[in-house]
Amino acid sequence: MKRNEKKSTHRDERGIALVSTLLFLMTMGVLSTALVFTVQNEMRTSTSYKYSQQAFYVANAGIQKAAHWFANNYTPHLPSSAYDATTMPVRFSGSDVLLAGQTGSTSAYPNSSVAAAFAGSFGSQSLQGDSKNAGIYSVNATLLKHTPASFINPLTFETYPSATERWRIVSIGHWGSSANPLGISQIMAIVENSGNALFDRALWGIDYVDLGGTVLIDSYDPGLGPYGGVNRGNMGSIGTNGSVSAVGTVDIRGDMAYGPTGTYSLGGNSTVSGDIIRLPAPRFFPPIPAFNVGTTNFDIKERRTLSPGAYGRVQIGTKGTLALQPGVYYFDELTEGATGTLTISGDTTIFVKSALDLSGRGVINPLGDPTKLTIFYSGTSRSDIVGGASAFMEVYAPNAAVKFVGTSDFYGSFIGKSVTIQGTPDVHFDEGCLRENIIQRQFRTINWSQTIY
Repeated sequence: MKRNEKKSTHRDERGIALVSTLLFLMTMGVLSTALVFTVQNEMRTSTSYKYSQQAFYVANAGIQKAAHWFANNYTPHLPSSAYDATTMPVRFSGSDVLLAGQTGSTSAYPNSSVAAAFAGSFGSQSLQGDSKNAGIYSVNATLLKHTPASFINPLTFETYPSATERWRIVSIGHWGSSANPLGISQIMAIVENSGNALFDRALWGIDYVDLGGTVLIDSYDPGLGPYGGVNRGNMGSIGTNGSVSAVGTVDIRGDMAYGPTGTYSLGGNSTVSGDIIRLPAPRFFPPIPAFNVGTTNFDIKERRTLSPGAYGRVQIGTKGTLALQPGVYYFDELTEGATGTLTISGDTTIFVKSALDLSGRGVINPLGDPTKLTIFYSGTSRSDIVGGASAFMEVYAPNAAVKFVGTSDFYGSFIGKSVTIQGTPDVHFDEGCLRENIIQRQFRTINWSQTIY
């Protein structure tokens, strides 16, 4: 009986082992199937990611090429009156200003040749690696901002009209054919060609600024009328690559910037309404390019009118008045005697080579606009300037000390190797200087984003 019981037990165990084996095989089959599906999904995901990345590189190629095109092949359209720049995007003939390269889009731009050139460069452009690796990108560009301004070439000091602009560039990249793409990516970038005004502060003393006496430095907007009353602003900033000394009764209604290794000192009666800033690096001031002067000299003792051109030494003697017609002048020397006067009647630019002294009766600019009289002085001897009710001017003397003489006001912007003010003159920065003599930058990317489909 015991032997029979043991045999029965063994038969039961063989049944359990069979069931366990079948369950194990079933489990392994399920796990294997799940593993196969997982691997397949991972492969599909990896392939999809690969194609989307390849589409991204294609779209990015469109962005890079478009940024290069704007920097090297594009000039803002003039006249600005063709645009309605009061909206964003800017509009032309009732439509957003658009340069189109994408299928289904039509350019809205005042110059048809520019629109055609853009479409030819950015309409369904192929990017070919080999027979099995290729992509297509297409680009649209929308004008977001257009601001007309007067620019200056820092190499030649020639001025020219142009505009600062901001464009939104949208590039769509397809990996494979655009009709049946394996991957799609879209990139949007913002490019702009901003610039910095050469005359961007009331005073710039490259080596130092020394303010003594009783001095007010503020600003005004000539678009709002003459200085005074409510037309008094807080953009009367000063700057230097070195140190600032303001130990008199000095009221600076703006910022005060000093050099990376410089210092500043303020007297007990001196105030700065804006920020006091240590510059991270010295500001660069472009040298005035070499220019030719004439050989004809004048010793002016009465009133004399000159036309634009090149002259030698011009001395404005006692009771003499030099009247300049609108245009560009090149002088070897330009100096005033005790009661000499320089006057203009229109937009005038003066280049002076060896000596500049306007300490007689100063400058008379009846236009009331400092940007209409710009003086570039390349010499090294000190330049003295007298203010007055009509002393509206911009002065750029990067190699010479500039000293303000007298007790009258100055309007505009003044740059010298150093700047010194003694006595009681006030300086009123013309905010219109920020829109003139701008050193233009090339278009550059300022923002970027990506959309993956």
